[in-house]
Amino acid sequence: MPDETLDLTPHPRILEVIADVDMKVPECLAELVDNSLDEIAEAQREDPGFEGRVEIVFPYGSGKVNRDSEISVIDTGRGMSVGQMRSALRAGSSGNSRFGALGLFGMGFNVATARLGTLTKVRTGRAGDDHWTIAEIDIRAMESRDTFSVPIYTEPKQVSEHGTSITVAGLKPDVVQRLGWNGIASQVRDRLGETYSYMLRSVEDTDIAGAEVIGGLGVELLLNGRSVPAYIPCIWSPKRSVNYRGQDVPAVTEVNHELKPAFACMTCGHWHPENLGSLEVCSECGSDRVELRSRAIRGWLGIQRYDDPSDFGISLLREGRTIVHLDKDLFDWKDTVTDKMVPEYPFELGRGRIVGELHLDHIEVNYRKKDFGRDTIAWRTVREKVRGEGPLQEQRAKSAGYGPNTTELGMLAHAYRRYDPGYRYLVPGNGAQALSDQARKWGEYFREGRADYQSDEMWWKNVVAHEEAKAGLTDGDGDDDSIDDLLPTSPAGGGAAGDGTESAGSEEDDADAENDIAETSFERRARYRASGRVVPQLDGTEIVVPGKGRTIMITAFITSGVEFIQDRFSEVSLEANELELFIDDKHPLLDVFGWNRVDVAVMLLHDTADRYLGYDGPAGQFVEQVLEQIGDRRIDAATVRQSAEGLLDEIREAVVPLVADDPVGYWKSLSPNAKTQTQKAAAAEADRDWNELEASGGYAAYLSPRAFEDLAVELPEKVLDGGVFTTTYGSWQDESIREAKLSHLTSLIRDLERTVSATDRMSSRELIRLSIGLESLSALVVQGASL
Repeated sequence: MPDETLDLTPHPRILEVIADVDMKVPECLAELVDNSLDEIAEAQREDPGFEGRVEIVFPYGSGKVNRDSEISVIDTGRGMSVGQMRSALRAGSSGNSRFGALGLFGMGFNVATARLGTLTKVRTGRAGDDHWTIAEIDIRAMESRDTFSVPIYTEPKQVSEHGTSITVAGLKPDVVQRLGWNGIASQVRDRLGETYSYMLRSVEDTDIAGAEVIGGLGVELLLNGRSVPAYIPCIWSPKRSVNYRGQDVPAVTEVNHELKPAFACMTCGHWHPENLGSLEVCSECGSDRVELRSRAIRGWLGIQRYDDPSDFGISLLREGRTIVHLDKDLFDWKDTVTDKMVPEYPFELGRGRIVGELHLDHIEVNYRKKDFGRDTIAWRTVREKVRGEGPLQEQRAKSAGYGPNTTELGMLAHAYRRYDPGYRYLVPGNGAQALSDQARKWGEYFREGRADYQSDEMWWKNVVAHEEAKAGLTDGDGDDDSIDDLLPTSPAGGGAAGDGTESAGSEEDDADAENDIAETSFERRARYRASGRVVPQLDGTEIVVPGKGRTIMITAFITSGVEFIQDRFSEVSLEANELELFIDDKHPLLDVFGWNRVDVAVMLLHDTADRYLGYDGPAGQFVEQVLEQIGDRRIDAATVRQSAEGLLDEIREAVVPLVADDPVGYWKSLSPNAKTQTQKAAAAEADRDWNELEASGGYAAYLSPRAFEDLAVELPEKVLDGGVFTTTYGSWQDESIREAKLSHLTSLIRDLERTVSATDRMSSRELIRLSIGLESLSALVVQGASL
């Protein structure tokens, strides 16, 4: 017989919520974990030395799960008394306030457990008690008895033991089916790592870039005995920055907006207008549990170390729990005229890299904890503070009557708007193009926890390498700031000085040399590394050998001034699954025929695979499949065209202040063809009025490449010399020099005109040539005045 019973009659307000709730397994588990974390957090507030842990246990895999299987969530919190248990388990009645906690115990508990199975056992106990208190909630039995009273029991325990466990059995058929999937544990682990990212993080004293900004609480969460790894943003260090209109814009910036305090209901969670001076009862539910509470928007925004079509965005948190992961709502602008949301970011290529986290503890969430109330004044305030009322895009802002967007999000969006390689936008490159695919691969290595990819040094090294390659710096130029300093050096006493030749010396020297220990292969490779530069796309890159399925890690070096043993122009070292490839910079394919370094390395890799790895297929097929894995070698019209459109927008931004000072004069300088192109571009936006655009100079936002060629020819003294382009003009006295300068610029602008309409009919060589022209023209566009 039970010792006593608990009356779990639900509160009426739960009935409309609990009906027909469709929660996935990860959601249900998170709901139960929330309550455990609430308890541990409360215990740590009272006793900072309190150590708590939460563990989830469930079976999974084909043939290993049935209706009698059990799912458990166990914590080492302080446990509950019988009275506390009664309050916690009664549906809709919670011991937690609506604020300062992750959720309502009773509400979430009943929905989550009922969604998983029909039989739930809760066991709890406090330190000092000699027994566990156990409640069994059998939904089928409650229905048959037509009562909400459930039995509770006690079991002996050690007085030092404490905590609460929730075990669900009688699993629902769809839950059994879901747990039978072999990948469910991995999916749940990833989902929990995202949901509790901030709470699980322990990044202090690590090499992780941005650790000092992203923070974390270091709570321990286990799944079937293994720690759940926290999702950690892969961002640049806050010490990195780019220059935008005379300002240094850090790659990571903190967000801290204090808001006016407001009255909040501790029962239903309703926030009241901030202008209320006093309040006795909640206007929503009538409760007298109202408090004046502080409000703030805190967090950070930053630049991810790689761009991606979907893996970017701003995560929204409440009480340390992620409610929405990588949300993109703040990238859209609400047009107050049409009342429509206008997507603004990413600006080009459809790939973004702005990420961040905002802690919004003062905004209520829905009962499923899947989103914040987006139709509230509180959410509108977040949008206004973080992204501003006006558009991010400068031309759209000007046309809509707004000034430049200088919010945290606005500055990041503008300063890092393009993915051009080098210092200007903080993008790794290879001297010719951005290492987009490789940067994303490095991001995967970061997520895997590989030590060399936790800081941003690998990315930064290749930003520097790109600039050095563009500048034509050669190996061994003596520059103390060279990227060579980041490469491995030979061990003390190992290797030669650098050119691989024996120096002439006396017979005594020769005699001493005979007594020297021969250079080991380890020392020889260290010498090669010290005399070479890493090929960015092949810097610890994992490649699956075509047709073999074997994965090897490849690092390729372009060396200078060393003599190889295996071959005159190259040498290969293969140990286990790690391959180092050393290529002399005088290799005929590089020096005579002008091949790309990656292509040469892949050809030599084919020879190695053919000789040592058992590859016996066609060389062309091998090269094609390996290049596909490396990435960043494919070039297509769409990518080049989108880069051109982004550059055209940048040039338009640069000319805006000039046109605004003399809209009539600049318009008169355009050819009829340029005027027609500009008007057609403006007409594409239905809400624009041409007469207003022409009078105000707003047409600058729609100028075509042909228009900029006209302006350069007709008004060189205004457009060149830092007006729109940095090309020098006025200081040259010789007219032929002026003409040459102007001709060079206009030829690049004509290339831009062709590139914005690039088609798939163009050859890859032509697309490469146009891409080089874009980069050259981009370097000539002024950054503009300080905001």
